[in-house]
Amino acid sequence: MAHFILTFRIASDKGYQERYDSFVDAVHKLAGGAGKVWDETTSFYAFSTNSTAQHVLNHLYVRSDFDSTKDMMVVIDVDTRTKATIGPLKYEVLLTSYLGF
Repeated sequence: MAHFILTFRIASDKGYQERYDSFVDAVHKLAGGAGKVWDETTSFYAFSTNSTAQHVLNHLYVRSDFDSTKDMMVVIDVDTRTKATIGPLKYEVLLTSYLGF
Protein backbone atom coordinates (compact mmCIF):
# COMPACT_ATOMS: atom_id res chain seq x y z
CA MET A 1 0.00 0.00 0.00
CA ALA A 2 1.22 3.47 -0.88
CA HIS A 3 0.82 6.35 1.57
CA PHE A 4 -0.59 9.65 0.35
CA ILE A 5 -1.24 13.15 1.52
CA LEU A 6 -3.78 15.21 -0.34
CA THR A 7 -4.36 18.92 -0.06
CA PHE A 8 -6.93 20.82 -2.05
CA ARG A 9 -8.87 24.05 -2.46
CA ILE A 10 -12.39 24.21 -3.82
CA ALA A 11 -13.06 27.70 -5.18
CA SER A 12 -15.67 29.64 -3.23
CA ASP A 13 -18.52 30.28 -5.65
CA LYS A 14 -22.10 29.24 -6.36
CA GLY A 15 -21.26 25.54 -6.83
CA TYR A 16 -18.82 25.27 -3.92
CA GLN A 17 -20.82 23.03 -1.59
CA GLU A 18 -21.80 20.54 -4.29
CA ARG A 19 -18.22 20.27 -5.57
CA TYR A 20 -16.83 20.02 -2.03
CA ASP A 21 -19.29 17.29 -0.99
CA SER A 22 -18.69 15.23 -4.14
CA PHE A 23 -14.92 15.56 -3.72
CA VAL A 24 -14.97 14.46 -0.06
CA ASP A 25 -17.20 11.52 -0.98
CA ALA A 26 -14.78 10.49 -3.75
CA VAL A 27 -11.81 10.67 -1.33
CA HIS A 28 -13.60 8.49 1.22
CA LYS A 29 -14.56 5.92 -1.41
CA LEU A 30 -11.03 5.79 -2.83
CA ALA A 31 -9.52 5.27 0.63
CA GLY A 32 -12.00 2.55 1.58
CA GLY A 33 -14.43 4.56 3.71
CA ALA A 34 -14.64 7.61 5.96
CA GLY A 35 -12.80 5.78 8.75
CA LYS A 36 -9.81 5.08 6.48
CA VAL A 37 -8.61 8.68 6.17
CA TRP A 38 -7.00 11.18 8.52
CA ASP A 39 -8.89 14.44 8.11
CA GLU A 40 -8.53 16.47 11.29
CA THR A 41 -7.29 19.60 9.49
CA THR A 42 -8.91 21.67 6.78
CA SER A 43 -8.61 20.61 3.12
CA PHE A 44 -6.09 17.87 3.90
CA TYR A 45 -6.25 14.08 3.94
CA ALA A 46 -3.77 11.31 4.69
CA PHE A 47 -4.62 7.78 3.55
CA SER A 48 -3.27 4.57 2.02
CA THR A 49 -4.27 2.91 -1.22
CA ASN A 50 -2.73 0.73 -3.93
CA SER A 51 -2.12 3.44 -6.51
CA THR A 52 0.15 6.22 -7.74
CA ALA A 53 -0.12 9.95 -7.13
CA GLN A 54 -1.24 10.54 -10.72
CA HIS A 55 -3.84 7.78 -10.56
CA VAL A 56 -5.25 9.13 -7.27
CA LEU A 57 -5.50 12.60 -8.82
CA ASN A 58 -7.15 11.27 -11.99
CA HIS A 59 -9.57 9.13 -9.97
CA LEU A 60 -10.69 12.05 -7.78
CA TYR A 61 -10.94 14.39 -10.77
CA VAL A 62 -13.13 12.00 -12.77
CA ARG A 63 -15.29 10.75 -9.89
CA SER A 64 -16.18 14.09 -8.35
CA ASP A 65 -17.43 17.48 -9.48
CA PHE A 66 -13.90 18.92 -9.17
CA ASP A 67 -13.46 21.83 -11.61
CA SER A 68 -9.84 22.07 -12.76
CA THR A 69 -10.37 25.59 -14.09
CA LYS A 70 -10.83 26.96 -10.56
CA ASP A 71 -10.24 24.21 -7.96
CA MET A 72 -6.76 22.99 -6.94
CA MET A 73 -5.49 19.58 -5.85
CA VAL A 74 -2.04 18.31 -4.87
CA VAL A 75 -1.52 14.59 -4.26
CA ILE A 76 1.78 13.48 -2.74
CA ASP A 77 3.00 9.89 -2.54
CA VAL A 78 5.19 10.00 0.56
CA ASP A 79 6.74 6.60 -0.19
CA THR A 80 8.00 7.36 -3.71
CA ARG A 81 8.36 11.13 -3.18
CA THR A 82 6.25 11.96 -6.23
CA LYS A 83 3.42 14.40 -6.67
CA ALA A 84 0.57 15.14 -9.05
CA THR A 85 -1.19 18.49 -9.35
CA ILE A 86 -4.17 19.94 -11.13
CA GLY A 87 -5.81 23.34 -11.18
CA PRO A 88 -4.57 26.92 -11.27
CA LEU A 89 -1.49 26.62 -9.02
CA LYS A 90 0.38 29.93 -9.10
CA TYR A 91 3.55 28.76 -7.39
CA GLU A 92 4.14 25.18 -8.48
CA VAL A 93 7.87 25.88 -8.82
CA LEU A 94 8.00 26.81 -5.12
CA LEU A 95 6.04 23.70 -4.18
CA THR A 96 8.54 21.56 -6.06
CA SER A 97 11.45 23.41 -4.48
CA TYR A 98 10.14 23.10 -0.93
CA LEU A 99 9.15 19.45 -1.29
CA GLY A 100 12.42 18.57 -3.00
CA PHE A 101 10.68 16.69 -5.83
